[in-house]
Amino acid sequence: MTECGVSIDIPDRTEQQNAITSGTSTYSVTFPNAFYSLPGVAITAYNMQSGDYFTRTNVTTEGFDISFFNSAGTPVSRVFDYVAKGQGL
Repeated sequence: MTECGVSIDIPDRTEQQNAITSGTSTYSVTFPNAFYSLPGVAITAYNMQSGDYFTRTNVTTEGFDISFFNSAGTPVSRVFDYVAKGQGL
């Protein structure tokens, strides 16, 4: 009996951008190149005040949305960096 196999290795790729100002509405990040599967996305936020938080939603192979809020739930503008790592060329 003869067997045949195929192995495909898609390399990891990292996309990042620094010092993005979100504005007070939802900010949509679009990756320069789409990933093959959902990437892991890490956020570093700056100029945050006590009680501020952010939500990251709609993560796709092409990007994600992010919104920042103060402790009262009011949208605020903040500066952030992101790093996305996943499979892609």
